[in-house]
Amino acid sequence: MTRTFTLTATLLASVAATSINAAGYITAPVPAPHRDQPLTAHIWYPAKDDGAKIVLGQNAVFTGHTVYAGATAKEAEYPIVVLSHGSGGNAPNLSWIAASLADQGMIVIAANHPGTTSGDSSPERTLKTWLRPADQSALIDLAEAGLPNGIKANTTRVASMGFSLGGYTALATAGARASQKDYIAYCDANYGKLDCAWFNNANIDFNTIDTERYEQSNRDARVTAVVAIDPAVAQAYQADSLAAFDLPVQIINLGSEGQIPLAVDGAAIKADLPSAQLEFVEGATHFSFLGECTGKGWLLIKMAGEDPICTETGSRERADIHQELRGKIGAFLTEHLIEAPDGT
Repeated sequence: MTRTFTLTATLLASVAATSINAAGYITAPVPAPHRDQPLTAHIWYPAKDDGAKIVLGQNAVFTGHTVYAGATAKEAEYPIVVLSHGSGGNAPNLSWIAASLADQGMIVIAANHPGTTSGDSSPERTLKTWLRPADQSALIDLAEAGLPNGIKANTTRVASMGFSLGGYTALATAGARASQKDYIAYCDANYGKLDCAWFNNANIDFNTIDTERYEQSNRDARVTAVVAIDPAVAQAYQADSLAAFDLPVQIINLGSEGQIPLAVDGAAIKADLPSAQLEFVEGATHFSFLGECTGKGWLLIKMAGEDPICTETGSRERADIHQELRGKIGAFLTEHLIEAPDGT
């Protein structure tokens, strides 16, 4: 799981677009009966360049990404990708990948997950993992009901995609079930490390987890493909739930094979899901999936005790890592959402 520095996403005047054809961007309310209040959908889509050019997700730490707010949607029907951020993260911070997928002919829809998002994150609410897949299903419901601004979605082609805790969310929305017993055993063996430290420092008693809900199936049958980047809960998926997958899955680990932290090690998942496509991004670290940082962002993060959110430990720049990820993810989703024959 990822705990990121508390961020406030802002929309500021634009600089030159960083994508070939800057994506359209709007927000919309999302009914969410499983939550205390509606969600807000962040929507990136193939568009004309007639919207207001803005920088989404820009603040003192992150550079943000250029999009066209309110732009006219291109007149075609596009597959959708529901995108889930990591623990402590937020949807606008992932605009760098969402806008790229929109450029490639997809509609990307994301929401900030209450209780596990920037400025609203706690260990107790993080363990209510069943709420996140329900958020993703609510986003698909929105697409089925009809997106605003003339955006036309093909809801027979839906990918569930996410990073870190969002990677868990993507897999869970497609039917992966977690094991409370296995997660407790994992954190007992890794006390004070990575995701477990987040709970250990709050003195969380894992035995108080609502076992039935924690282990339930959250499968949304409308999902036809999955992309999970450094997926959390990697050591605690129920093997039979993975074996039941009958859809294409791409797992991406940020780093070298054999050197991935256990918390997000895709090899543990692929062992029970042999048809999954497991790929590695050399020279990357877990935080490489976050947006690019400003010149002083690394200093602010270090002062806040959150390093290395902005610091790459290898020789590669984050922009270079992002470009590789755009290529890997875009190719997989193009194959399975855009080019795949009907009925597959």
